[in-house]
Amino acid sequence: MWFGNEQNPKGPSWHKARPVIKELSDTRVALRAPPLQPNVYMPFAFDDEPDCFDLDSPDTLEAIDYRSPKPPGSERSDRRITIWSSGWNFTGRPLLDGASIGDLQVELVLEEIDELPINCSLFRREDLTRYAKGYFSEGWLGSFHHGFGEPDERNIYDLSPPHWPNYLAPLNNQWLGLNGQNWLYFEAQPLREGSDDFYWLCPIGHRRCLRATFSVARHLSNAGNSYRVQRSPIDNYRDLMEKIMSTITVELSEQSRQEQLSIENPENHYPLFHCTAAQVEQAKHILYMRSDIGYRDKSKLQDADHRAPKEDVAAFIDKRVQPRPLPGCLGIGPAFAKTDTVAPKTSPPAEIKLQAENK
Repeated sequence: MWFGNEQNPKGPSWHKARPVIKELSDTRVALRAPPLQPNVYMPFAFDDEPDCFDLDSPDTLEAIDYRSPKPPGSERSDRRITIWSSGWNFTGRPLLDGASIGDLQVELVLEEIDELPINCSLFRREDLTRYAKGYFSEGWLGSFHHGFGEPDERNIYDLSPPHWPNYLAPLNNQWLGLNGQNWLYFEAQPLREGSDDFYWLCPIGHRRCLRATFSVARHLSNAGNSYRVQRSPIDNYRDLMEKIMSTITVELSEQSRQEQLSIENPENHYPLFHCTAAQVEQAKHILYMRSDIGYRDKSKLQDADHRAPKEDVAAFIDKRVQPRPLPGCLGIGPAFAKTDTVAPKTSPPAEIKLQAENK
């Protein structure tokens, strides 16, 4: 297409995709992606990482500066290095929609843990799932912001406002088989203003893991919150992400292959984790309450209630949490867990599981 619009944003041409190859000592990561296509919203340091990384050097990976001390027994990563980053601008109608209506950004990061419990390995699916949970219990996906009440109930002197989560996650959690390696995948829906995030995790050692994080940001007029930006569909951004990840190959070093072979994973055992029904209901309330931020309905008076109808917000969340198997799906869970416990860990084929759990 010559031009895009809010309903069909135009991204980069896949015909211009080029190889991206990263050598991590003896482990090789390769994929294809269009060249960097920046906009004014992107950092300047994209796509300038080296092609080779010496993982035997103590100076290669950078220590992570957490705001809080690492608790005993924690399995969050201690060091990381970005091995590739890029981004692509999406456009709409010239002049009418400006230079950008959104973008897709990606970071491919190598993470390393100092210590794991005895006999644990990120090659074990159970252990990788537990590692992913650390992004919520000790990472940014578990962060909160100050909530508020109805307009006539708000008190600027309230010293104990409610704490609302910044994300509804994990969503669409599933295991994927991509070009010979297993990947753990999940999504995060922002409740406060922010990007829609998509996470892909693949172990390359007992204590090392690749994390690909794709972030979709939409830059629309009169849409200053996470609900209102949904008027521009996310499909084209997600399609580009899935095209890129369909090409990724991870060739393990000999040492990593031996580590992988030393770990047994039961057949058809794909442990998953999910948000709860209570979190889904809370997300509906948060998005509804925030749906007037940066938005004004021109048909209403300035001091009127500009929030979206509750039922429209609820319908969006109900649709957003539905499982959507990606190509190569090995196991996928329900929309959400019925209780606060982790969902069953043995996953039958995706089609069967979806039919059973969506009845």
